[in-house]
Amino acid sequence: MISARIRQLAKNEGIDILRITHADPFERYLLPHSPRQDPHRTFPKARSLIIVGIYIGGFSLPEWDKPTIGRTSHLFLSGFFCNVVEPLKFISSFLRDQRFSAVICDDFQPESSILPLKLAAVRAGVGWQGKNTLLISPDYGSFIALGGIITDASLEPDEGMEKDRCGKCRACQEACPASALDEPYRLNRERCISHLLSEESLPREAYQFMGNKVLDCEICQLVCPWNKRHLEEPLITERIRLFRKKLVTLNDLFKLSNLARLTETGYADLIGPYRTGIPYKVFRRNVIAALGHSNDHKVIPLIQSALEDSDPEIRGAATISMNFIQQSMKK
Repeated sequence: MISARIRQLAKNEGIDILRITHADPFERYLLPHSPRQDPHRTFPKARSLIIVGIYIGGFSLPEWDKPTIGRTSHLFLSGFFCNVVEPLKFISSFLRDQRFSAVICDDFQPESSILPLKLAAVRAGVGWQGKNTLLISPDYGSFIALGGIITDASLEPDEGMEKDRCGKCRACQEACPASALDEPYRLNRERCISHLLSEESLPREAYQFMGNKVLDCEICQLVCPWNKRHLEEPLITERIRLFRKKLVTLNDLFKLSNLARLTETGYADLIGPYRTGIPYKVFRRNVIAALGHSNDHKVIPLIQSALEDSDPEIRGAATISMNFIQQSMKK
């Protein structure tokens, strides 16, 4: 049976969730003319969607709370910042061997960003879309990296959808320092810290609340009750076991003083494989901005060096950081 073989391949690749659903259009998708709204725009013969999830609850650094360590997210460290792609290639190859077509969703490549994965996962019964707009699973919280395949294979869909279990909880809304979740279930993207840290220009007010973040933000996930047990005692998977062997190296890399010394080549070599799509200059601006919150006078020479940078955004970040660090030394 094709579905059973697909599930076995997924298990072999360390995929924790696999659900199958139909390929009808997504009526709730906010961009009606996008190819993501209707799988048939990408693949006219689409019949099924294969939605997968990989648990990422254990992808964190033990010293993230230290202001001298550059903070990113579980999703970033998992290596699936732009969807689960590589583990799906075995499934797509199998489908093609069976004379079916299969197209993998890959948000890193604009032409391959073909599915609204959260909506697809809700339809497939993986979880519900929470007030922070992220997918939440009763088993894994929101610590799931998603991936998807569109295929013309007629696969038996999984039954059942998860009900919304957010209830009256407002933890994520109240925790966001940028007020990006003032309205439940709707993200104000222009205020979201994750979005701001990926933009070429960082608003001055963002410097006040970004802290030691250099890539991505997950404040709304850290306060979510569905994530509490995964933060205190993450599930142990083979991927997480392998990740933990790199903790010492990663913790050293993410010291702000080391990130500030990364050249463009070093950034491409060390951060590039994580497929964030964030340019080096934007990353460096974020690092210089975070130095101002480090409470470490030893970083002053690094900030002073950035004051001479050729990029005006980086020079501006250095000016603000210098003010922050000088104020912290007076306390």
